[in-house]
Amino acid sequence: MDILSFNSQLKFILDQIFDVDGDIVELGVHTGNNSIQFMLQSPETKYWGFDTFCGYTKEDIETSPNKQGLLDNEGRWVCDKNETIDRIKRFRGLIKEITPSDKKFANFEIIKGDLKKTLPEQIKSNNLKKVALLYVDCNAYLPAIKGIEAVYPILSSGGIICIDEHQDGGETKAIKETADKHGLDVNETGFKFESGVHSNPSKYIVKK
Repeated sequence: MDILSFNSQLKFILDQIFDVDGDIVELGVHTGNNSIQFMLQSPETKYWGFDTFCGYTKEDIETSPNKQGLLDNEGRWVCDKNETIDRIKRFRGLIKEITPSDKKFANFEIIKGDLKKTLPEQIKSNNLKKVALLYVDCNAYLPAIKGIEAVYPILSSGGIICIDEHQDGGETKAIKETADKHGLDVNETGFKFESGVHSNPSKYIVKK
């Protein structure tokens, strides 16, 4: 399936933040499939992607409820940051060609490193000021919960935290803990997992 084919499941989430102020932040970039979709569907919203680009840290594996699953896929998420950026730029150019000329295109940032450190650094330095959507696609519990905790104070009212995990793993544990802490409902999208280039959002919470 062509990566530029429309991901209607992500549109379901993006439609809900249409008039919410802030950037899109994704935890887990890999080769940029979701990055490209976010830019295709929300070209005027700045995108931030955080990834180690070398897989999980030992700490991330040891603290996750889905430890064995992470170990089984330990080398799957290793890729080159520069190749990912080049790929995003290439597809972004194609997106511009098929987008009305009056549309403005926001910049994007790809940050390499352990997001438990790099994400708070971007917030503390005032580079990342406000978030409309936090999309969690990192599988492991610790980066998921630490990423959520870092972003929540700058998540706009009506902003969304969404995961694409379809099992009771690290992302699910993190979003349920966050919902309990802030008295929020965990909403089910109803989408099923499908193997392919497109992400399938599963659960989300909306900040009051």
